[in-house]
Amino acid sequence: MAENMSDKALLEEIEKRFEQKNTMLEELEFSTKKLYDLNEKLKENDSVKGEFLSLIKNVFNNPISSLLNLSSMMQKNEDSPKTEKIKSFINTELLKLNFQLNNIFTASEIEAGEIGNYFSEVDVQKLFDEVVLAFTYLIEEKSLVIESHIHLEETIISDAKKLDCILSNIISNACEYSFRGKKIILSVDIEGKNLLIRITNIGDVILKEHKKEVFNRFKKVDKRSKARESVEGLGLGLSVVNALVESLDGTIDYESSEEATTFSIVLKLQDKNVSQALLGEGGNEFMFDDFDDMKEF
Repeated sequence: MAENMSDKALLEEIEKRFEQKNTMLEELEFSTKKLYDLNEKLKENDSVKGEFLSLIKNVFNNPISSLLNLSSMMQKNEDSPKTEKIKSFINTELLKLNFQLNNIFTASEIEAGEIGNYFSEVDVQKLFDEVVLAFTYLIEEKSLVIESHIHLEETIISDAKKLDCILSNIISNACEYSFRGKKIILSVDIEGKNLLIRITNIGDVILKEHKKEVFNRFKKVDKRSKARESVEGLGLGLSVVNALVESLDGTIDYESSEEATTFSIVLKLQDKNVSQALLGEGGNEFMFDDFDDMKEF
């Protein structure tokens, strides 16, 4: 049947399916708000909350991981221009969905008080490269240039999963609010016993008067520019980052000028003996199971 459809009809059908995906995201946002209320009622039963979150994560993560692996395998096969366009569209939408679901699950874990630190050896350069790879679709779509200055001579000791989530959200945020064709600059340095992360983008700036609300969940503050493009998301990103940074004994802040916004994150570095048992296992490999699975195809 699909062979008899015109290119236009086929693309319209694909777009219709992903409009349904967007509706599902809105329903997930509503469900997440309900989940926060539910967690308040379940404070006296931590085991129930833990089992519930684990179940929900497995229900979504397993099929999403499988679809991402399948999409990666499909990308390696050469097809007609029409099919290539469809495959690219599907892969992009899956990456967007995966990112939003991860934020929802992390926000739920934060609310449930289940965000303990798991320190290990972390290769920040590798972590950054993996995050940028996941947002290639957005970087290419807006013709952005990512410039990184990671001044680290060796790996650090931190929580790899939390660092991945922090970097993913601040890089996504910078890409979403950057003007087309502009440069995003990320720098990572060590100052004393702290890890300092800065990211600057040229585009819609966040005014200083929004500092009290910008890190609130489900909050999207108005930007100064009236010519901005549509920005996707549930408004969870910066609230998730703020909570994870605080859990790592860190701070986050931002400064804005006429057309640039710079977020600064300061995280406390841990001593190597904190994660001595994990150092021999290879830095932050567990963070990239999906990418490793995709490379096998």
